[in-house]
Amino acid sequence: MNRLITIATRLWRVVTGGLMLAITLITLAQVFSRYILNTSLIWSEELNRLLYVWLLMLAAAGAQHMRIGLIADTPRLKSAFDRIAAIFGALTLGLVIYGGWKLQAMFAFDRYTTLDLSKTWYFAAAVVGGAIWAVAMLYRAFFREGGETD
Repeated sequence: MNRLITIATRLWRVVTGGLMLAITLITLAQVFSRYILNTSLIWSEELNRLLYVWLLMLAAAGAQHMRIGLIADTPRLKSAFDRIAAIFGALTLGLVIYGGWKLQAMFAFDRYTTLDLSKTWYFAAAVVGGAIWAVAMLYRAFFREGGETD
């Protein structure tokens, strides 16, 4: 099981790092094109927006999230509060996943203007990223000591 978690974590890091690199390179190319070549990469804004949504949803799965530590960090209560927070967080992410699923169906036939991609890719980030985020949150709360992140 630990080997599977290690592989999944490495894959997650490669994907999120790759998304960040792609966004950076596309933005730099757009700036270079606009200010040096005096033209514009018309597809870059749509692609950056799409990649950024995916990056945010996937990267959130590994983030340490904000909380009020006065009660939540009390040693006797920490484990229970972490588990309760993970359950409610997963339920909330279930709403995000459901909403993304419904929006995918609504926009199934819409396409990006310059990319000629279906807009379902935009909302698929909520479904895939929300599911990964919920699983990671529950795993940290129930199966890892202290709920720490990598």
